[in-house]
Amino acid sequence: MDDKMKKNLFWGITYLGLLALLIIYFTPIMQGVGKVLILFKTFFIGLSIAFILNKPCMNIEKLLNKGIFKNRKSSFSRGIAITITYILFILIATMLISFVIPQLIISVQVLLNNIGVYTDNLQMYITEITDFLGVDKVKISTIATIIPQYVNELGSSITVMLSQVISITTSILSFVSNLLISIVFSIYFLSGKESLLRQSEKFFSTYLPEKIFRKASYVYYIVIDTFNKYVIGQLIEAVIIGALCTVGMLIFRFEYPLLIGVLIGITALVPVVGAYIGGFISFILLLMINPTMAFWFILFLIVVQQFEGNIIYPRVVGSSLGLPSIWILLSITIGGGLAGPIGILLGIPIATVVYILLKNDIKNRAC
Repeated sequence: MDDKMKKNLFWGITYLGLLALLIIYFTPIMQGVGKVLILFKTFFIGLSIAFILNKPCMNIEKLLNKGIFKNRKSSFSRGIAITITYILFILIATMLISFVIPQLIISVQVLLNNIGVYTDNLQMYITEITDFLGVDKVKISTIATIIPQYVNELGSSITVMLSQVISITTSILSFVSNLLISIVFSIYFLSGKESLLRQSEKFFSTYLPEKIFRKASYVYYIVIDTFNKYVIGQLIEAVIIGALCTVGMLIFRFEYPLLIGVLIGITALVPVVGAYIGGFISFILLLMINPTMAFWFILFLIVVQQFEGNIIYPRVVGSSLGLPSIWILLSITIGGGLAGPIGILLGIPIATVVYILLKNDIKNRAC
């Protein structure tokens, strides 16, 4: 056995040993990794904010460099672009909150006030269906008494909740302070991204073998490109489908257009199944008011999703991630099982990276 074979055997045994340890102690390892990541929570949140705002910030900077700051230093236009980006982001968030939240509160109040009427209507239709089918009757009238009961219990527990004001206030202050620190991190990332990338490249090129460094750089660019497409695609899709749903429901005079539109938009952030989950919840809500309206809403939502997915989304976002459907379902299932909602959100881009790497490697080996 020559030295090369011994070396390959050593690394093979080491790899299998580490893989076995990872499988056996997967839960405690992930818990330990989670505890370590929590220490860098503000850092990663800031990195995520910078990643999301990087594209609009770059576009604003390009416009400034072509226009009024053509002869200025790039650092000056970068600072102005970052300022404009955050001002626009804060203005949009404030407008959405000030417009959507009050309307949502009104919609929820109307829903709670009329829940008894809605359940009676639903009970009537269910009774008609069960009589027609000749099956046992299904009683849901208790919902009308259960929900007000919980609302009354919530009101009576205010005195207990007041004792927790200090704890809640502390949590809010902690959240605000972490958010501010994260924003500071994000501003630093946006303002000095080229410098950080150069420093990172110099560090890794110095301490990593050249072959490994080239492979790592190749993986890095695929990861960045994939996550860029994914984040932009999901955000644009959620906004478009939520807006289309709201406008369409206003035109066709469905009940609770804003509430359902926001629900569809938020759930659409979950890939593949998100809009269907929001649609199912909305269908149940409308079913209690008017079953005919509920079924028309389902047809309307299917048309909206087909229009948005086949016409608007490809034109706005461009080329898709290119991940086969079976991989999408598998990545959502595995991601959700391992990390819950976060795993569902990150499962598709991670699976896309793995898929691209495997596809390119197979193509290179075949050549």
